[in-house]
Amino acid sequence: MALMDILDAAQGGAFYANVGKAAGLSAADAKSAMGKLCPAYAAALRQRAEDPDAFEALLELLEDGGQDAILDDVAALADPEVLDDGAAILKDLYGDKADREAASLVSGLAAGPLAKLAALSATSVLAVLAQSNKPQQLASADQPAAGGGGFFSTIVTALVEGLMKGAARSLAPKRRRRRYTSYYGTRRRKAPVRHRTRTPSLDDIFGQILGTRRR
Repeated sequence: MALMDILDAAQGGAFYANVGKAAGLSAADAKSAMGKLCPAYAAALRQRAEDPDAFEALLELLEDGGQDAILDDVAALADPEVLDDGAAILKDLYGDKADREAASLVSGLAAGPLAKLAALSATSVLAVLAQSNKPQQLASADQPAAGGGGFFSTIVTALVEGLMKGAARSLAPKRRRRRYTSYYGTRRRKAPVRHRTRTPSLDDIFGQILGTRRR
């Protein structure tokens, strides 16, 4: 599913209204602006991830999970950390020119609301990447499913797994979302390389949301 299709469906279809409220904008203005900002930020993230260190850090973010909370949780949009993470992404991508980049993509919005919307857009792109590249998906991309049973069996298995995961989430303490600012785009120390059975490519990670995944 493409980037904007996922955002269209997020929070029961109310994502743009809720983002707009958080940024001080109407739902229509938020949707129009994000339609320009999010694809540009996704493309810039992909280019940034061509750097080996940034690519490894991005993989760690996706493998740790939790980055997609804002796609379901309305309250998360008001979390200052979400804005901070978005600002960190934009700083990493554009340096001190992040505001000018946003203004070049979107016209007619005041600087304050646009800055908030830009940060939320950047975090939203990371959230969509996380949702589209769950750890099990990264590990099994382009791999055939094990076992048989057909379509009905697949649905039953998915339902059972979903119920079990839901029960586990309700019993377990809330896991703190790994912060973007803690490593992606920073070089304070080199994180140990994780051992993976298969390392996905940039096309694997970004292809679905940007519409470039090889078939």
